[in-house]
Amino acid sequence: MYYEEQAKKCQTFLQHSNVRKFILRFKEQLARNPFLQVATFIALASLLAPIFLFIIFGIVSAIFVFIGFMIVQGTVLAIGASILSCILFCIISTITMVGLFILCVYYILHYTNRVFNLLISKT
Repeated sequence: MYYEEQAKKCQTFLQHSNVRKFILRFKEQLARNPFLQVATFIALASLLAPIFLFIIFGIVSAIFVFIGFMIVQGTVLAIGASILSCILFCIISTITMVGLFILCVYYILHYTNRVFNLLISKT
């Protein structure tokens, strides 16, 4: 029952005219811009990779539990958690570095503009 209500809400949202226009506009942008296609693919892959890896390792560990290899299960979960942690760390550090780069560029432009204005006002 709850699932059917949520499915109806989702269908109503997707059938709204503004949402359809936005989706069609986004599809057109993707069709015209290969760089946007690659960027979208990389963003989706980097966001979904940790989730899929964790699900795969969870399924593999469940299989090992049913078979009875407790030591192997612990190893697989440790490897899965390590890979998940590494990928999430890479994503977070990349976002942080891009943000810091943008902040540095902003401050460089801001102070360069300030110095330029001071030099102009003195002459």
